[in-house]
Amino acid sequence: MEELRMIGEKIEKFKYILVEHIELFEEEEPLYDFETSKEVRSKLIQIHADALIHGKAQAMESMKITGMEIGKRIVDMGIPLDKNIEEAQLVRNLFWSFIEEEVSNRYYSIEILLKASSIIDAILDQFIHCVSISYVNHYKEMAKMANDSLQKIKENQEVMEELSTPIVQTILKDVLLLPLIGRIDDWRMESMQSTVLRKCADLHAEVLIMDFSGITFTKESNMLSLLDQLVGALALMGTETMFVGFTPDVVKEIVKLDFANQVKSFLSFRQALEYLFKQRGLALQPV
Repeated sequence: MEELRMIGEKIEKFKYILVEHIELFEEEEPLYDFETSKEVRSKLIQIHADALIHGKAQAMESMKITGMEIGKRIVDMGIPLDKNIEEAQLVRNLFWSFIEEEVSNRYYSIEILLKASSIIDAILDQFIHCVSISYVNHYKEMAKMANDSLQKIKENQEVMEELSTPIVQTILKDVLLLPLIGRIDDWRMESMQSTVLRKCADLHAEVLIMDFSGITFTKESNMLSLLDQLVGALALMGTETMFVGFTPDVVKEIVKLDFANQVKSFLSFRQALEYLFKQRGLALQPV
C-alpha cells in the first residue's frame, strides 16, 4: 500500500533522530557503548522501515539474521537476555510514540496506522524470538566449551599429579617406591596423598618406600603433619610405610612428631630393599 510505503520512507529518513529519541524512554544506562548502541538501534529501525516499504516477508528474514547475531553478541558481552528484551521494548515504545504523533497530526487514517503498527509489532516480535533462541543456544555452546575446558584442565592436572608422584614397582611386586624430587609444598603434598592411596590400593602394595633424598624442605609448610596423615591412612589400608634419604634438616623436624618412631627409616633405598629381602628370606644379588 502506498501509505505504508510513505510511512516507511519517513521512518527511514528520520531514523537517526528516532535513535536519539529512544534515550527519552531509557531508565537505565544503555546495554552497549554509545556507538554500538546507535548502530544496533538504527539497524532495527531500518528493518522496520524496510518492512513498510518493501513488504514484511523480506524484513522478517533480515530481522531473523539480526536477532541471531545480537543473541550471540550479548552472550559474549555478558548481557542478560531480559535486558535485551527491555531494549526491544524501548524500540516498540518509540514506534508507538511515532504512530500517536502521526494520528494526532492526521497525516494518515487510523486504519493505515493500525496496519503499520501490526507490521512493526510482528517484526519486533520476530526480533525478540530470534534473539532469545540464539541467546539460549549460544549460551549452551559456551557452557559446553567451558565445561570441556574445565575437564581438560582437570585431566592435565591429573597428569601433572601423576608425574609429580612417580610411584614405581620394585623388584618385589608388592613393594612400591615413591622417589620425591624438588620442592614439596602443602598443595603438592595434599594432591600426592590421593594419588599414593589410589596407587597402593590398585597395586595391592604391602610396603611403600618413600625416598626423600631429592626434596627441598621448608619449615613453613605443613608437609610433616600431612605426611603423618598419609602414613596413618596407608596403615589403615594395610600398607607399611618406610622412609629413606632424610636429610639432617628434615630429621630435626620429624623427630618431634609421634609417628617418627613408628616408621622404619633407612639411609638409602638399597638398604631398605636389603632389609625387606632379609625379612622374607631372600638374597639381594650384587650387580
